[in-house]
Amino acid sequence: MKFDNIIIGGGLSGLTCGIRLSQEGKKVAIISAGQSTLHFGSGSLDLLGYDEEGNTVEHPLDAIDHLNKNHPYRKIGADRIENLTAEAKKLLDECGIHMTGSVQKNHYRITPMGVLKPTWLTLENYATSPSATELPWRSVIIANVAGFLDFPVEFIADGLAKLGTRPEVEIISIPTLKARRHSPSEMRSANIAKILSSEETLEQIAEVLNGMEETAEAILMPAIVGLDKEETEASLKQKVRRPLLLLPTLPPSVPGIRIQTMLQKQFTHLGGLYLLGSTVTNGNVSNGKLEYVMTSTMMDEKLTADNYILATGSFLSDGLKSNYERIYEPILDLDVEASKNRAEWIDPNVFNAQPYHSFGVKTNENFQPSLKGQTLENMYAIGSVLGGHNAIHQADGTGVSMMTALAVANRLINKI
Repeated sequence: MKFDNIIIGGGLSGLTCGIRLSQEGKKVAIISAGQSTLHFGSGSLDLLGYDEEGNTVEHPLDAIDHLNKNHPYRKIGADRIENLTAEAKKLLDECGIHMTGSVQKNHYRITPMGVLKPTWLTLENYATSPSATELPWRSVIIANVAGFLDFPVEFIADGLAKLGTRPEVEIISIPTLKARRHSPSEMRSANIAKILSSEETLEQIAEVLNGMEETAEAILMPAIVGLDKEETEASLKQKVRRPLLLLPTLPPSVPGIRIQTMLQKQFTHLGGLYLLGSTVTNGNVSNGKLEYVMTSTMMDEKLTADNYILATGSFLSDGLKSNYERIYEPILDLDVEASKNRAEWIDPNVFNAQPYHSFGVKTNENFQPSLKGQTLENMYAIGSVLGGHNAIHQADGTGVSMMTALAVANRLINKI
């Protein structure tokens, strides 16, 4: 099977790159092993939340030039990043993923633990603040579903109180959900969201919310509606008399699943082939080029393309692996940026930035990886498989995924 481009990995970076290439009429296949880390997402996309010393970044574009030279943003350049963020926002809008925020200044999302984190874009209808030290409301109701344990209301209430907002905790109980409470596995956000998708259940939820204390300025509830479309959120919001805003829960993430679903729908709508449940097992490199790849589901079929894009993620999604001797990329054993001294992989203090989070596939300024020191001319690496930054410590993982995906896609489009 022959394609213009084969993308290995179907998460945020792989889908962003695939959509951009498909918009130009390219024949693209995405090979995806399964769920991506979007399923752990918060409903926000971070560009750059903290600098390398851990200080909060208010103006991401101004901070890029101060990053280390191996950071993916430095390879792209701050001037190009600004253009790519506009392109990313347009791409999301076209997928039906409507988000608010500005690249000029970070805003703050409320985490499931009740603290504020700087971020770039957040889904509409989700609770945010323009300030790192206070919230837009003097008093709120935190409304949780009875029996739902993935929304730690005590932590959230304590966090909001420290920011000067008076929280009141209320419990939502409707007949439709009572039977589900007998099984803890059924009381997960994605399962609840499937139930809360009909107009009848939304009316029941709205009736309970409208009966709560009238003095609160807003109602905050867990993100357990709108699994596959934002219209469900809008419908519930319209039925409630006061401002209703959503907060992310512990995984699985309803907003993350929705973003994944909408991106995937757009990719296939544009003619892309999404091979779900398949992994690339190996490939053949000759004369500085990747000639073909083999997959777990089509073991006798060689998949070929003009260009290959590696978007397999980091350790969590097996894009990188380790043994007692080394860190390695498992498909082709590409060169990686990682310490050879195993003792330097981690910091003994669990609260410090962990060195291994900065490990990744080594690339040149065009994001082309190398194998035993030789650059692969027709291969690129994007997203969290890249080294040179710490996505957890710097809150830049989703931004790196989208910026590198668009940078590589545009390079391939302009080159052809």
